[in-house]
Amino acid sequence: MEATLRVGLIGAGGIGRYLAYQAKGVSEITLTGVYDANPELTQSAAQELEIPAYPTLSALLEDEGVQAVIVATPPYTHRELCEQALQAGKHVFLEKPMALSVADCDAILQAAERTQRRVMVGHVLRLFPLFYQAKQWLDAGVIGKPLAVAIRRTGNERELFAKGWRADVRQSGGLLMEMNVHELDYLRWLLGTVRVVAAQGIQPFAEPSFIQHWHALFVSETGAVAQIEAGMIDPLGTYRVSIIGEQGTIEHTGFGGTVRYKTHSGEEQTLTPEEINTPEPYQWELRLFARGVLFGEPLPYDGTDGREAVALAEACLQKMNTRQEF
Repeated sequence: MEATLRVGLIGAGGIGRYLAYQAKGVSEITLTGVYDANPELTQSAAQELEIPAYPTLSALLEDEGVQAVIVATPPYTHRELCEQALQAGKHVFLEKPMALSVADCDAILQAAERTQRRVMVGHVLRLFPLFYQAKQWLDAGVIGKPLAVAIRRTGNERELFAKGWRADVRQSGGLLMEMNVHELDYLRWLLGTVRVVAAQGIQPFAEPSFIQHWHALFVSETGAVAQIEAGMIDPLGTYRVSIIGEQGTIEHTGFGGTVRYKTHSGEEQTLTPEEINTPEPYQWELRLFARGVLFGEPLPYDGTDGREAVALAEACLQKMNTRQEF
């Protein structure tokens, strides 16, 4: 019988339940049960997912049958929960952002090193079809060396950030940490190490009380330049990625639409998500996590990737001055 990883779920909110549903479709994973700090959420998730409910966090972490945990809780809890799980000998799949500061990320990485356990941070954007295909073309040299990248992600998410832990920057990290850490990680995946040259953000509405729209400029070690524009106050909403290379351009429209390239010689191709036909992204990342733990296979992204994305978000925030206009 093929080996399976026994995984406990910590956090029974929306993303925790979604990850659990996807995990149930992964042959390499067996869910052992669920725990949430809210007992009602624990019980309802256990019934919904048809898995046991752990009465306490200690009960889950002390279960010797549990080899790994999924931590799907608000970002401000990540460091403490990860350190406890790692100390208990569990491998950790952690929802992004890894934590709300580089210092907390480093503490998690140190705990993983000390306990010799693996940590994977869920930068699943890399595995969505259009994002994934763009990277495959880039790596294949279709457009040559990348010269410039532009990422624009805007939408009308004020309601999402209007209540609960997301509304409190001390708990969520605000827009950059809670949402746009994805784009920062994707930029790193495309270009390698980048540094922030400049960043500005605005908060035109009183609530939520953090940056609501922002721009940042970056430069890579190879000399490529990049920009990200992101926000939560755009009723029209846009997702667009452009990668200009020495021999052509790749562009795509995020979670839906198409990815395409065209070279200076006139060669071009366009693909839809259905034509790319990659696995369901969250299920795919959980399978890769399980196989990484069980068989030592490489992880698609790990704790170091999580740490570097938080470092970029932190650097952007340090450079912003909301009193200035763009």
